[in-house]
Amino acid sequence: MEKQVILIVDDEERVLFVLQNALMKLEEGFEVLTAHTAQDALRKLDDVACDLVITDLIMPDMDGLEFTRRVRARQQSPTVIWMTAYGCHSFAGDVDELGVYRCVEKPLEIGQVRNLARDALQHRAETTG
Repeated sequence: MEKQVILIVDDEERVLFVLQNALMKLEEGFEVLTAHTAQDALRKLDDVACDLVITDLIMPDMDGLEFTRRVRARQQSPTVIWMTAYGCHSFAGDVDELGVYRCVEKPLEIGQVRNLARDALQHRAETTG
């Protein structure tokens, strides 16, 4: 079975480290990549087909909304999860408009991240056949 690829995008090194380690322990069938900026993430998406992108909404180079719009414009569009420390309620309309799987609030618990990633990838498998 082919590995499922998860890309985590956040400008905070600590968040990337914690999330990457948490998700690498999910199962053997996952590859976890990280990007410090939305631009870096877009370059990685040019090189690797990702199944799931977990991205922060507030980043210095490009916010998560614009990043998600650019991801959605691609032929191979991954499932997207947003994370923010500023409350998801203010992004509810954008979640629907951009087809975001879920918006979650920081700080995240390790178990929550693992379950959310597993559920999102399962949902992707069910909806893409």
